[in-house]
Amino acid sequence: MGQTTLVGQIVNIESKRISSDSSGWFGSARLSFAGSKNTKETLAFTAGTLIEYKSKSTKDLWLLISDLSLITGNQEKFSNAGFGHLRYNRKLGETVRWEAFTQIQYNSLVKVDRRILFGTGPRFKLTQLDNAKFYLGIAYMYEREDLIEPIVVQNNNRMSSYFTFTLTPDDEVTFTSTLYFQPLLKDAKDYRLSNETTLTLGITKKLNLHVSFRYGYDSRPPVDVPNSIYSFANSLEVEF
Repeated sequence: MGQTTLVGQIVNIESKRISSDSSGWFGSARLSFAGSKNTKETLAFTAGTLIEYKSKSTKDLWLLISDLSLITGNQEKFSNAGFGHLRYNRKLGETVRWEAFTQIQYNSLVKVDRRILFGTGPRFKLTQLDNAKFYLGIAYMYEREDLIEPIVVQNNNRMSSYFTFTLTPDDEVTFTSTLYFQPLLKDAKDYRLSNETTLTLGITKKLNLHVSFRYGYDSRPPVDVPNSIYSFANSLEVEF
């Protein structure tokens, strides 16, 4: 599990899935706070939670994720972003699952005041190896997006597809990469692309270190927002 993406408008849910054959409840929480003062005073706060439930038959899975990020300085907000995501996953066979999801999101850096979406589609397991897992997902997604500066309201129908893989060469080492592609159904030239690559190192059984790089591209971003956005981060996560 890695730190969730808040780069651009695509949130990487794949990095937050818990890989386990066991049933029951699982979860994790993340909290960080930092401050500095030189010519300006800055404060940074991030928090995130994950709750996952897998039924006794292991055919049904529920995933609930929340994430918040706030950076302020001299009474000015440099970054203010957050989201909540709920996903249901139903096992149809050894290699196919059906998913349905909903999400609410905001991100001042890309001028998204509010973004609400609903989606559904199949998820395919491409390999059966324990230490090398590859998945492909294809979904229909409806989104409502409220933008600021200028104020614009959009209602769109998109395809939301992703390809993801996880390599586990050692019990304490995990390498994950996920690529998302979200074109507008009525105009394929209007699309979003996102990639997140994360290296996870197990420090103890309950404490992990994550090193992540994220890149997002929007072919038609809001006014004054660049097409490309990227970030990198190191974080610690405690599991429970």
